[in-house]
Amino acid sequence: MSFQFPEQGPLLARCASTSVGHPLRGLDQAVTCVRCAGVLTVSSLEIVCAHCGQKYPRVGRIPVLLPRPDDHVSLWRQQLALLVAQGEHTLSGMDAEAALPGVVRPGQTRLRTLAKAVSDQLREISEVVSPALGGPLPPAQSVGLPRGVVEHIHFLYRDWGWDGGASLENQQSLDAIREMVGGQGLGGTLVLGAGGCRLAYDLHRQCGASDTVVLDIDPYLFLVAEEVIRGGSVQLTEASPAVQQVGRTARSWTLRAPAGPLGDDHFHFFLANGLAPPFVQGTFDTIVTPWFIDQVPTDLPAFLRTVNLMLRPGGRWINHGPLLYPPDAPLSRRFSCEEVLELAEQAGFGIERTSAVSGPHFVSPLTGRGKVEWVLTFVAAKIGEPPS
Repeated sequence: MSFQFPEQGPLLARCASTSVGHPLRGLDQAVTCVRCAGVLTVSSLEIVCAHCGQKYPRVGRIPVLLPRPDDHVSLWRQQLALLVAQGEHTLSGMDAEAALPGVVRPGQTRLRTLAKAVSDQLREISEVVSPALGGPLPPAQSVGLPRGVVEHIHFLYRDWGWDGGASLENQQSLDAIREMVGGQGLGGTLVLGAGGCRLAYDLHRQCGASDTVVLDIDPYLFLVAEEVIRGGSVQLTEASPAVQQVGRTARSWTLRAPAGPLGDDHFHFFLANGLAPPFVQGTFDTIVTPWFIDQVPTDLPAFLRTVNLMLRPGGRWINHGPLLYPPDAPLSRRFSCEEVLELAEQAGFGIERTSAVSGPHFVSPLTGRGKVEWVLTFVAAKIGEPPS
């Protein structure tokens, strides 16, 4: 793998009239061991730290750069077993409900359609995830279903399925960031909490992100996204218990990259912790946090210091997302827009541009339902080192 910047091609011309041109030192010289911070050679078949001997497995083609990585893989395999069991349980349970006395014929059709859709959905995810993980493992009692499927699967529908991948919401996110960055190319880019990866894909192709690293901690969205971005086609069923009409209970979407695949020479996947990215300081020209800063960091000032350290001098941090904090977050840590920008300045950033708009969010073509969300977008340049 190479992590050098090519000249900007015509696909990048819309945002890259001014290229950043900061050459990274090669991917193998930019990735660090989670245990000892030694530099890793991630292009080798086996990833082993030469300093401390820590071994890092892959899930499919994706390196797992997490503390106790084998334990993480074991957990994900146990979650996979739960998914399979959940599909079987849902199918049998709803079939039994459909057979109850008094259920009218349209109700029987709805329940059986929904049961089959949920079962199909979990089977389809398993078909992508299981070979990469090495199959399911019997789950421990404390193991729960993966959040990527239970809470965030709608990212995959929206990112790659709805409207043939031409979702208005995807375009609005891209346009919001494109307006913020102007004509300067993003250069070497790190996307933290990339999830379904559509925004990272669009930025890479259209905004001069000559090399992009996407990072997440949940393999269930990530493995599907990687399959799509590498040129695969994934069938994924969307099911909704909020039914208006029997014919709108479920729909199968074909997930594919609308503008073609991206190779692993300039678009790189890592399963790793976004709060402690395993990279040499000063590696990136741009860091993007999409729908991240309100949900993941429990200590936002400390996280902003990390973002600063990962950027080269003059690099940029791009944030895009709402400020919806977890219910258990203290009120003093539920920062407003003004507080976030003030904390960014204290961490060594200069705020260049900001935008805050409300718009449609996850409006499903299947149900016609969604919500309106307030989204904050801003670009901040690294103008100094963070306070120690």
